[in-house]
Amino acid sequence: MNSSLQTLLSRLRNRLLFRWRRDQLARELEEELSFHFEQQQTTHTRAGISPESAAEFSKRQLGNTTLAKEQCRDMWSFMSLERLSQDLRFAFRMYGRTPVFTGISVLSLALGIGGNAAMFSLVNTLLIRPLPYTQPDRLVRITGVYPRAAVPFFQARSHLMDIASVSKGSELNLIGQGPAVRVVVSSATPNLFSVLGVTLARGRGFRPGDDSPGRDHLAILSEALWRTQFGNDPAVLGRVIRLNGVDREIVGIMPAGFNYPSALVQLWIPMRIDPANFLEYWAGEYLPLIGRLRPGATLAAAVAEVHDLVPQFRPTFPYPMARDYNADSAPIPLQDDIIGSVRGKLIILLSAVALVLFIACANVASLLLSRATTRRTELALRAALGAGRLRMIRQLLTESLGLALTGAALGIVFGTVALKIFKASLPPYLPGLAQTAIDWHIAGFVTALAIATGLASGLAPALSASQVDLADTMKTGSQRTTSSFWTRVRSGLIAGEVALTILLLISAGLLLKSLYRLSQTDPGFNSARLLTVRISPDPAACRERRACVAFYDRLLRGAGNASVRAAALANSVPLDGRLPTIAVDLDGYQKSVDQPAPLFWFGAVSPQYFGLMHIPLLEGRYLERSDGPQSAGVAVVSASTAKRYWPHESAIGKHVRRAGSNSWLVVVGVVSDVHQASLRQSLPAFITGAVYMPYTQSILQDGQIPAAMDLLVSVDSDTPQTRRTVQQMAVDLDRNAPVNAVQALDDIVSSSFADFRSTMRVFVSFASVAMLLAAVGIYGLMSYWVSQRTYEIGLRVAVGATRRSIVSLILAQGMKIAMGGVVAGILAALLLTRFLAALLYGVAVTDGLTFAAVTGLILAVALIATAFPAWKASRIEPMKSLRVVG
Repeated sequence: MNSSLQTLLSRLRNRLLFRWRRDQLARELEEELSFHFEQQQTTHTRAGISPESAAEFSKRQLGNTTLAKEQCRDMWSFMSLERLSQDLRFAFRMYGRTPVFTGISVLSLALGIGGNAAMFSLVNTLLIRPLPYTQPDRLVRITGVYPRAAVPFFQARSHLMDIASVSKGSELNLIGQGPAVRVVVSSATPNLFSVLGVTLARGRGFRPGDDSPGRDHLAILSEALWRTQFGNDPAVLGRVIRLNGVDREIVGIMPAGFNYPSALVQLWIPMRIDPANFLEYWAGEYLPLIGRLRPGATLAAAVAEVHDLVPQFRPTFPYPMARDYNADSAPIPLQDDIIGSVRGKLIILLSAVALVLFIACANVASLLLSRATTRRTELALRAALGAGRLRMIRQLLTESLGLALTGAALGIVFGTVALKIFKASLPPYLPGLAQTAIDWHIAGFVTALAIATGLASGLAPALSASQVDLADTMKTGSQRTTSSFWTRVRSGLIAGEVALTILLLISAGLLLKSLYRLSQTDPGFNSARLLTVRISPDPAACRERRACVAFYDRLLRGAGNASVRAAALANSVPLDGRLPTIAVDLDGYQKSVDQPAPLFWFGAVSPQYFGLMHIPLLEGRYLERSDGPQSAGVAVVSASTAKRYWPHESAIGKHVRRAGSNSWLVVVGVVSDVHQASLRQSLPAFITGAVYMPYTQSILQDGQIPAAMDLLVSVDSDTPQTRRTVQQMAVDLDRNAPVNAVQALDDIVSSSFADFRSTMRVFVSFASVAMLLAAVGIYGLMSYWVSQRTYEIGLRVAVGATRRSIVSLILAQGMKIAMGGVVAGILAALLLTRFLAALLYGVAVTDGLTFAAVTGLILAVALIATAFPAWKASRIEPMKSLRVVG
């Protein structure tokens, strides 16, 4: 056993040392073969055979000495590695000989692989990679939203889940660490972090009982806020900060990367559960319920439990609730909830980059087929020297794999840039989105993708090139020996390229037309030359209505002295992402179990607001300066609100009030609808109306006047100096009131569909790359076709064919292939663009104009790509072409 092992190790050592002993062993082998030859020749000569015959006879007895040398080298070294090394060296020499071909192939694959690397990074982070929590597959979100009263109810009655809750976050004033700033704060049940299975980086989490009044004055910082606002100070634990006038002790710091419920949240406070606070407990912010399945519990069983618990909870409301309230509420995996509607967009984008890669593969395969044709004489010579078909296939696949791996390396660079573009098309609040990067996992994916791409694009050319008719090729030296089968394959590849390009172009065209329609949508107001800045005084300072009214009166007077044309106030500007709401009672509207109090968008505005925004008055009057805090309560409603709730009569003189209030407001005016939520829709479906109140009379659901307001000013020109003046004016009014950066209302309108614009740009980029690759493919195919039929074309010219007829012949061939791809692409688009329906606006997925425009564009590109080979064919000289042996 030891002897066998020693022998094996000795052979292994000798093979490893072969590279450095190659010349010596070759000389020794040559000497040994010469010795045997001489011995054989001497023996035959002594037997009376002539020296010439003895030499010939000795050669026959020794056999193929070249084969013997190869067999010896097989025993001396790892020939598979040797051959691989030879193949790689030869491949790099071929790349250097054809730099244009190499550059086009590598660039094509780099674009396809880079886009897929970037897209897979996002898919891996958002869809595939488990959430960074303990046993994330056990975490669920109960669909629907619930008041805080539901938290103890579900916690006490659920036997299959540990229940927690967290708010989506709201902006509060942070005071106590330098200048006052606005931070996004989320309230969480004390058990949220334990339910998620997250350990704090420093300090402690919330404890049972920290949600009760008097014990809830605590705060936990995000790692990012601790780093940026508190300078990574480890002594921050125990420090007291003030949030919206409430002192809170910092008890913990979350680990880096924790960003639940969204990446916007910077700070967590205990969710106060106080049944004595009716408004907060039953009618405040409605929240999601989070759960962790207990050991042995299944998702199906949890679904059944929630279906039983919701009907039990509904009657506990102190006011009528609709019978179908949360009727379809059920637990779903938490990861599915976090991704939400983004999943569809991710899949669409991933499909688009996959199409680009398919196009790149087809293009490179087509180019390789062309090059294989030009190398047929070389391959025939190699076959004549003893190279087997498998050996040649391996050589050609090595070349295609080298191109793919080089493209992958460049693709990672492209992917890093593409990833930034893809991120811009997704909502920034998605957890983990900001941290998404091309890491070693993605590098491994890219390598595997490159190998698959190299094999896919190189296999057909390798098989084609290995099918060499040795006698014919060596006889003619011609490149006209390519099988018609592989010619059809290449034509099919190019037609497939065109079809996929048509699909991407139509998708991009539909999105581009949607963007145009969206940009032309009348938002219901005029945003030109309007600047806005949000001022957020401490809510405690606004507990007295007069204090806040006086504060904003001073702000408006200051704006009048700051050389602006006009100024107004509003608690929210359209399309800024804020949707303040209020439950209301209305004249003639009878609340019931099936018809609870309607939820209205609520605007608290100054009288100048409507004129400044150019919101048309349809009936009655605007709000006026005389509508002060001591005057009779008045309101203005939107046109759709008036039509919905008073369809057959005038809304003027009707009454509206906050649900639970005793003070009615008289409707004095009706104005045009304004797109508050987005340009796609004025308001979400769950908000059924819009009401404006004078700021001086306005009241939130909790009975307080809004503290944070937006100042809107009309300016002659939007310059940096103007913006600084407006912001400084707001800062000087109250140094403790955070002031946001000044924004142009035009920019807010534009940013409201920025994600749509980013998605459209991605598709346009993909389609442009695909069209370029298709053009290169058509050009390459037709150039190859011309070179293969040089003899035929020369013969046609010799017997009388005109230059025009030759051009027509080539153009017809190119357009035939392009038309086949166009037809296939249109059919594919009719089937697949329906998945884009959710992204489109004002455009049908079968929009005829888009289909026609794209068809015309791709045919024009195909015509241009075919024109030069056609012109080249028309310049063929018959005498030169006919010299080729047929």
